[in-house]
Amino acid sequence: MSHLVHLTVLLLVGILCLGATSAKPHEEINRDHAAELANECKAETGATDEDVEQLMSHDLPERHEAKCLRACVMKKLQIMDESGKLNKEHAIELVKVMSKHDAEKEDAPAEVVAKCEAIETPEDQCDAAFAYEECIYEQMKEHGLELEEH
Repeated sequence: MSHLVHLTVLLLVGILCLGATSAKPHEEINRDHAAELANECKAETGATDEDVEQLMSHDLPERHEAKCLRACVMKKLQIMDESGKLNKEHAIELVKVMSKHDAEKEDAPAEVVAKCEAIETPEDQCDAAFAYEECIYEQMKEHGLELEEH
């Protein structure tokens, strides 16, 4: 599995974990929940069943609508705000969920988000969501944060 595909998997799992902890603390995250969110966003983004399947099988988005599907999920869970920018607080929590705990690197999630919050992103929010995915992965790697296996 490529690093970017692995990141997409972890972002989805991390987003779902964060969504569950902020909305329903005791809800267990599972594939059905992920499919429910993706299907909710499908109608809003013009994504197809194939785009949802691609998301669920952790493949990189091939179509613009597939990127929009990811942006929709990020927005619903407040990782990305309505203007297409990262929500700092929720993005930090996402990075914490995605990374293995390392007491020596407690400040790293905030540093990762600060870097990614500052990047120039495409005007298109779907492309911006994908740019944030790439940035978060690269910054986690640069800060020595190991990805938690989910």
